[in-house]
Amino acid sequence: MTAIANALITHRPKTTAIGIALAAAALAAWFAGHRHQGGLGPLAAATAGTLAALYASAAATAWHRALRRKRRRDAEHAAADTVAYLAADLAAGTDPDRAITAAEPDWPAEAAATAARLRAALAIAAELGAPAAELCRRLADHLRETEQANARAHAQTASIRTTAALLIALPLAGIGFGELLGADALAFLLANPLGIAAAATAVGLQAAGAAWTAALIASVGTGGA
Repeated sequence: MTAIANALITHRPKTTAIGIALAAAALAAWFAGHRHQGGLGPLAAATAGTLAALYASAAATAWHRALRRKRRRDAEHAAADTVAYLAADLAAGTDPDRAITAAEPDWPAEAAATAARLRAALAIAAELGAPAAELCRRLADHLRETEQANARAHAQTASIRTTAALLIALPLAGIGFGELLGADALAFLLANPLGIAAAATAVGLQAAGAAWTAALIASVGTGGA
């Protein structure tokens, strides 16, 4: 089931995100409008559906981006391995065309930038007579260093991502505790105009915080790379 969901969000991200958002909106609207304490009315159903759709689409987008980053990391790792194998084959005296042909099936499609760098290195070797094996070896070493730098940047931003997730989850947990204590928080947030305004403000602040967190992570990632 997880593999199917990952495949859908990977290859059909927009369609999957829309489907998840619509399903979440329908479930939330049904719960608020008909099931929660006998029903809170159509306004509560519309508000709950809108909020659920926003959170669900944001979660699907974050899921897709996480999978895309993982695929990119795996592709760059595989590309570095392939370049290292190619350098070893060239150093052993294998014909460059034959070595490249043998390496092509193992080349990941997501590593297009590394492929361009490899073609440039081989073109320089062919034009200037430089040793192609040495150029490939140095490229493989550089790819390894870049991979390690990206891994360090990813580790450095782990606390930022965890904090952002907590800031998003804690208000929802607070609403849940309020319901358990009988504060009737959902009725206020979904059916009361002041509550709807407060919920909209909270969503806007969370979106701003998420954008700021993404900018911080991007700056750390750029510096690490």
